[in-house]
Amino acid sequence: MAGEKKTGGDKGGQASTIEGSAEEVKKKKKTGALEFARQVRAEAEKVTWTSWKETRISTFMVLVMVVIMAIFFLLVDQTIRFGVCTILPIDCASQGR
Repeated sequence: MAGEKKTGGDKGGQASTIEGSAEEVKKKKKTGALEFARQVRAEAEKVTWTSWKETRISTFMVLVMVVIMAIFFLLVDQTIRFGVCTILPIDCASQGR
């Protein structure tokens, strides 16, 4: 079971195996540094970049959400602190006593 080869569908008259797929990956031709740089440049030219307007709007929205979440967590933290200091018989130093 564990040592058996798993065969899949028939591709081009040959049964594909998991081991066969791994061997095909190993046999790929290695790319030189110059060819790699050309491929990277070609792929970078395909990228669609956002406009400055979209970037500014997205940045503003992120900042607004950060402020909202900071206020939310401040309120939650203060509520929990008040509850703990009220219920438990401990001296809360930050309570101002």
